[in-house]
Amino acid sequence: MKIFITLFAFFIFTGASAQKMLSVKGTVKNEDGKGMGKASVSLHYSGLKDTLKTITNDKGNYTFNNVLTRKAIVTISYIGYKKFVDTYDFTNASGEEINNEVIMTPGDNLLETVTIESAKIQIKEDTVSYKIDSTMFRKNDNVEEVLKKLPGVEVDKDGKVTAQGKEVTKVKVNGKEFFGGDVKTATRQLNADMVDKIQIVDDYGDQSAFTGVKDGDPTKTLNIQLKKDKNKGYFGNVTAGGGTEKRYLTSLNLNRFNNSQQISVTGNLNNTNASLFDFSRIPGGMGAIAGGMVRSFGGGAGSPFAGFGNSDGVGVTKTLGFNYRDDISPKLTLYGSYSFSEKNNTVLNDINQQNIQRDSVLTNQQKTNDYSITDNHRFNFNVEYKIDSFNYIKFSPGITYRKLRDSYRSDFTYFDTKGGLLNQGFNTDNNFSSTPNFTGTLLYNHRFHKKGRTLSLNLNAGQSSTEANDDIFNTTLFYRNGLPVVNSIINQNVTQENDNHNYGISASFNEQLSKKRALEFNYAYNKRFIGNHKETFDVNTTGKQMVDSLSNIYENIYTTNRFGVNFRTTEKKYNYSIGMAVQPATIESNSFSGAKLKFKQNIVNYFPVVRLAYNFSKSKSFNLNYNGSTNQPTYQQLQPIYDFSNRQNIVIGNPDLRPEFTNTFSMRFNNFDFISGNVFFSNISASFVKDKIVNNVSILYKTDPLTNNKLFIGQETRYLNTDGYYNLNAFYTYSKPIKNRKYVFNYGGTVNYNNNISFVDNQRNKGRNWIVSQRLSMDYKLKKWFETSGGANFTLNDNTSSLTPSANSSIKVISLTQSSRMFFKNDFNFSYDLEKT
Repeated sequence: MKIFITLFAFFIFTGASAQKMLSVKGTVKNEDGKGMGKASVSLHYSGLKDTLKTITNDKGNYTFNNVLTRKAIVTISYIGYKKFVDTYDFTNASGEEINNEVIMTPGDNLLETVTIESAKIQIKEDTVSYKIDSTMFRKNDNVEEVLKKLPGVEVDKDGKVTAQGKEVTKVKVNGKEFFGGDVKTATRQLNADMVDKIQIVDDYGDQSAFTGVKDGDPTKTLNIQLKKDKNKGYFGNVTAGGGTEKRYLTSLNLNRFNNSQQISVTGNLNNTNASLFDFSRIPGGMGAIAGGMVRSFGGGAGSPFAGFGNSDGVGVTKTLGFNYRDDISPKLTLYGSYSFSEKNNTVLNDINQQNIQRDSVLTNQQKTNDYSITDNHRFNFNVEYKIDSFNYIKFSPGITYRKLRDSYRSDFTYFDTKGGLLNQGFNTDNNFSSTPNFTGTLLYNHRFHKKGRTLSLNLNAGQSSTEANDDIFNTTLFYRNGLPVVNSIINQNVTQENDNHNYGISASFNEQLSKKRALEFNYAYNKRFIGNHKETFDVNTTGKQMVDSLSNIYENIYTTNRFGVNFRTTEKKYNYSIGMAVQPATIESNSFSGAKLKFKQNIVNYFPVVRLAYNFSKSKSFNLNYNGSTNQPTYQQLQPIYDFSNRQNIVIGNPDLRPEFTNTFSMRFNNFDFISGNVFFSNISASFVKDKIVNNVSILYKTDPLTNNKLFIGQETRYLNTDGYYNLNAFYTYSKPIKNRKYVFNYGGTVNYNNNISFVDNQRNKGRNWIVSQRLSMDYKLKKWFETSGGANFTLNDNTSSLTPSANSSIKVISLTQSSRMFFKNDFNFSYDLEKT
């Protein structure tokens, strides 16, 4: 054994001695003697496949480590210069070898021989920038096809874009909103060959972009930078298709770009649920009221089917849109868009749902039929005016209008733990509602003559109103021991008028203390008023009679003042900011019908602010963030009257609710290897919520007047504040290209843990939920005529409940995906997508 160890050590030593490694350095300059940054340099050995690659730094210097002591060929390439090739003999060299300066000669070179991943991805503090080249798309591809090939970016079958684990909710073209920021509109309407760069930006808003102070949670934004030579001319496409079951799709997209002027028209007609626009994002924060009239049938509050039907079912969709942008002068820029959508949709659901209580299990079986016609209009406009080099104004008005006509029916049956029949019946609801919405923001930025001293003011206002009319009919037959006992019929008409007004102002003042340090003072005032006038009528053969106990005039006023200060330091490699904010808030609620009620709360929240950004290089960065935010309760959660629109799930608000306060910590590390092209993105975040607004669900019974036995009626949902909720998230992705991206291997995943708190019959329930998802895929490209992608996904969803351990569940899902595209002559191509779960 000793002899073996001795021989092994001898061979290791002699092998290491025979393969002495060198460090080779050199400098690349142009004909004027200036260093040429980002020149491609490769070193390879005659008769060997091993090749070292690097790029020069800003001064034109390069270094190769671990160079073998033998003859080597050095090749240097730079666009617009002749290729440099020379042979060096390092056989007798040792230690560090310094080559002479290389002077490049102007000439033609397209870097066809030396391929390196330099500058394809650049990572800054809040931006990941991808350089797009012709190897990433085919003729007539749209931007969506390019996004699918970017490391850290995912696009699902519906066109939703996710970047670094978060959904991209806004899009810009050359830094300006395109079709109101609709992501799918831009990614599916713009051609890939027009794109120079794609940037994924953590956008904190226009005011933050000017002041440099990042406050709150950013919006994941996609910015598409167009090539200068492609930013002029006419382009577009017309699409028509048909399928089985009488499916059809037609679309039209026309564009005229003339440098800074952009005019686009798009539209489609289909019965495949393909909409060009996303109307769920309502500007100005007015979504609370616009979405406040949603029917609660179909499983009730907290049901996994809430909101079901927007993108499901069988529907006919008509959309039309217009986008305009123009730099009228060097000082004045105008841009805006109009979008329209009409969707006729039918959704059929077959639901089997279990409500697990402490000592019982209720099973709800439902069949639902929902037919709706929804019209959406959206107009937004922006005026940017640069008064001079010190003053800038931006005015952004917006208008949306939504009209809904809906007819709904639900047939339901409830069973007890042993499968005994409790009740059965049906609900119908015929609803009409309309919601106009008006918003406006005015931003003013001012730079003082003293360097670094700035002032920014932002004014915002919004107004929204909803008028709704519901005809509700419910019949429920109650059972005892399998026999019908009581039949309950409700026939009601409900009218509601909601008014929402908000306005606010925010100000930020920056003072430069030194070249690297600054102090920022900020203030924000916001006031929101919500008014709800609800009238409920019993309908019978003689007419309508108001039900006072279910009618109310209610208003809620939420006022905040926020004062903050931040200290910022900016170094070459890193920057950080430390600050503190305090926000006093007042909540006033008034109920004017029946027993008149008045509620008022005064709350103070404190917001420490910590941000650190460390840039190791242009391709590697680390970020650390902490911030606090509040979330006020909706008027439905506050209003202290019963909502019987779903008799099986009765809801009543709590006027004593306090706003939620969330502490959020996050860390992000991004790395791109210039030489190999390997990419690694990761993000870890944690959120802790104080005064979380949760449901308290109770089972309702009524007493049989003949036997005094309890009969199951349904469930009641109330709201309350509680502590103990938190959420942990982790995201990571690794991408490795091989052979000039002929093969690309991708591995990534997410880990999500939720510590949920809820109440059942006033008993606290802790629900722990783990969702672990892992993905492995490979992309392969064969020359210019074939490309394919295959992958496997594994997801674990594990749920536990402290009150009802019998409801614990663990679900594992494995899905396989495979897609290919083949390209033939005359622009003919064939593609398919397969998925097996």
